[in-house]
Amino acid sequence: MTAFAEKLNAPEFKRTPENIATLFGRCFPEIENFAEGDSWMAMTNATLQYTTVQRPDCMTPIIVKRMLYVTFVGMFRSDLYEGLCAGHAPKKCRTCGRWFLTVNARTTKYCGGYAPGDKRHRSCRQVGNLKGRKERERAKDHPHIALYKKRMNSINRRIKRNRIDPELAKMMKKLAKDKMQRSKNSVDYANGNYIQEMELDALEAEARSLL
Repeated sequence: MTAFAEKLNAPEFKRTPENIATLFGRCFPEIENFAEGDSWMAMTNATLQYTTVQRPDCMTPIIVKRMLYVTFVGMFRSDLYEGLCAGHAPKKCRTCGRWFLTVNARTTKYCGGYAPGDKRHRSCRQVGNLKGRKERERAKDHPHIALYKKRMNSINRRIKRNRIDPELAKMMKKLAKDKMQRSKNSVDYANGNYIQEMELDALEAEARSLL
């Protein structure tokens, strides 16, 4: 598990669901399979149930999965594997060296804790940002933001050349911003439909349908 996490943490490793799955298959032996009940990867004594609950935001019924565990270790392993399936992965904080689990599509470098030994009680992220532009999490050259800025420039060029209706351009800009914000918080969306939906023709078609 440690070797797997260290390879995930390497600066050159691109943390996409496909790459994580490939690395997972390489790090864990192939002899570990579903037929072996005593496998250390098996969720021993875990009970899985499916039930219906109502979402508190709109009170609509949804099907959810409920897992009951006998041991804390079993719950920890299951939670880690569920996170890996969703595109989350372990990351080592560059300030304090503690491990944490990424939960969104943003290029996270620091945990949410406080920097050890800092007299001003600043967070690891605040201390890291003081080290310069390259160490900041929200650098301007973030790939998701870069695509958003590129698309905004394309829309502005069309406006300047009178090749697009101002109302349509306004709607396209709003859609592009909403999609960029969503890409920061959703791994699946950022690595899936984000690039396709940010194409200029796709934005225009969606904006026209909304207008």
